[in-house]
Amino acid sequence: MKKIKFIICTFITLSVITGCTKDYEELNTDPNNPVAVPAHLLLGTTQRVYMNVMHGVLGGAGGDMGAVWAQLWTKVQYNSEERYIPRRTVIDNIWDNAFASVIAEADAMEQLAIEEGNTNLQAAAMIMKASGFQFLTELFGPIPFTEAMNPSILKPVYDDEATIYNGIIEMYTEAASMLANGSGEIVASSDLFYGGDVTKWRKLANSLKFRALMRISSTQDVSSELQALVNGGYLMSSNADDAQVNYTATQPDANPIYELIDFGSRLEYKVNSLVVDRMTTLNDDRLPLYVAPAESDGEYRGKPAGYGDLTALPNEGLGYTYANISGLGDFYLDPELPGVLMSFSELSFLMAEAANEGYISGGLDAALNYYYTGIEASYEFHGISPSSYIGQEGLGFANQNDAREKIGEEKWLALFGQGFEAWTEWRRTNVPVLTPAVEGDINQIPSRYYYPTTEPSLNGDNHAAAASSIGGDELTSSLFWQ
Repeated sequence: MKKIKFIICTFITLSVITGCTKDYEELNTDPNNPVAVPAHLLLGTTQRVYMNVMHGVLGGAGGDMGAVWAQLWTKVQYNSEERYIPRRTVIDNIWDNAFASVIAEADAMEQLAIEEGNTNLQAAAMIMKASGFQFLTELFGPIPFTEAMNPSILKPVYDDEATIYNGIIEMYTEAASMLANGSGEIVASSDLFYGGDVTKWRKLANSLKFRALMRISSTQDVSSELQALVNGGYLMSSNADDAQVNYTATQPDANPIYELIDFGSRLEYKVNSLVVDRMTTLNDDRLPLYVAPAESDGEYRGKPAGYGDLTALPNEGLGYTYANISGLGDFYLDPELPGVLMSFSELSFLMAEAANEGYISGGLDAALNYYYTGIEASYEFHGISPSSYIGQEGLGFANQNDAREKIGEEKWLALFGQGFEAWTEWRRTNVPVLTPAVEGDINQIPSRYYYPTTEPSLNGDNHAAAASSIGGDELTSSLFWQ
């Protein structure tokens, strides 16, 4: 009897085991943790993280070490960064996020798109990766590039800036070519910039290439490449082509400027007196959108860069207080303010400069047309008419030197909400004339960021060689296009 029971139990056990192993892999696959990811699912996250890094305020590329260093914004308290004492942990985070969450994610998306045979998405991934590398090299100078995405190389070499720019420009060129004759879909719901519009991605590739060529225009002749882009016709042609993430009205998906200053009640961020004074002189209709009335008397009033070391802030005697100095206007504290990678307005000003310098055809007349187009596009972005502003006497220019100043100044104003790009373009052109912050820790506006504190221990020899190549790891070390 015991023997029969043992045989029956054994049979049942074997049946259960056999039944459990049938379709085992299918039954034990977690649908919430897939082992294979469709390439397009990486796009939206990459775009959002990138814009958050670029527009971050507190110590970030867009705020303290962007708009403040470009002297568009200022602060009436906690202004170490304004006096050129950046928090090194913030710099570490910018480096890590840009490499890990933008460049590496875009590279993974590109490899997956290749496997899927989706050349259009592959091109979009290349554009994101190239732009991420450009962002970092413009912050730091030499960075890992040719060996950066090789997982077998734990200590990648830092490439010189000329090598990086040439590689970036080649990536933009290849991406634009692929998009002209590509295949595959950029899934609309995954694309926060363009909702899957391949033509707009092609225009972005060419427009970013135009920007990159202008960035290095002082180092080599880029005229033929710039003219070829103009002749090709696939550049941004209206604000509808702007590359931007449209944020939502609520946390945590609102614009980073709103999230910190308004929602986070960091009201020490104010508007620089240069902006208020210049816009007032120009009768600029954008003034009430950029600048809030001072709480004390309803006037538009800015503060110059600096103070806070020998002269404590807030300072009632100087009038540099929370109540006396204007904060950012409501337009820039809107949670749904887009996070912009590149705009038609910026491209128009770059084209105005290129025409004025003779890099593209048309001379002064073409420069003037592109200049007015840039102003009009900025006004349209802000939802107001430019007609009275453009109709003013003295806004235009009649010679090359005057054009340089006015194009640079209008571009600086148009980039009010894009602090990193404003600071970068100022570093390239030195327009408008800016005076270093009062009581600054150094006697000039920084030309770059320090390298991250982690690099000497993680990649010491290559880090040391890179720092040495630019004269040391200093805020004042000059980049090759400056």
